[in-house]
Amino acid sequence: MHHKLDIHPVPEEVLHINELSLAENVPYETKQDMEKAVTGKCVRDSGILPDDNVRIYVPMDLNADIIMWQLYSLFGSLGYPSESNESVYSSAVRKIISQLEIYDQVWSARNVGETVQKEDGGVRHSRQGIELAGKIVKYLEDNDGSAECFPYDEIEELKNEFWL
Repeated sequence: MHHKLDIHPVPEEVLHINELSLAENVPYETKQDMEKAVTGKCVRDSGILPDDNVRIYVPMDLNADIIMWQLYSLFGSLGYPSESNESVYSSAVRKIISQLEIYDQVWSARNVGETVQKEDGGVRHSRQGIELAGKIVKYLEDNDGSAECFPYDEIEELKNEFWL
């Protein structure tokens, strides 16, 4: 088994987002433990990671198609939301929402003049982020299943955050 290991990212002009939960489910329950883990320090260096830990960075492309594909794929593999799969859905959609937030943040920074601001001094969102949030909300509303809480909390959060 051989993997292409590089000492620098390809392409070299990339953004670094140090959020462990985007790449995998993390075993850290508190914000303090999560912050310690992000440092990459092992126990021998006063950190919390095991001494055999190896930190790697894996490229992740974020665009509207990929983010929606992840949502479609989730529903395709789990079926409609129900009480038995509600926690899995909620966790996976939280990751998708985090990716949406990063996507929106990058587009907002790239095109500040084209951002939308609801109130003076308030949060700015990109048109791309607002449009994608609307697509996610519509898909969640159209495929809500029989779960008790999911996706209602997520829909409400997106509507409030992106003014939908």
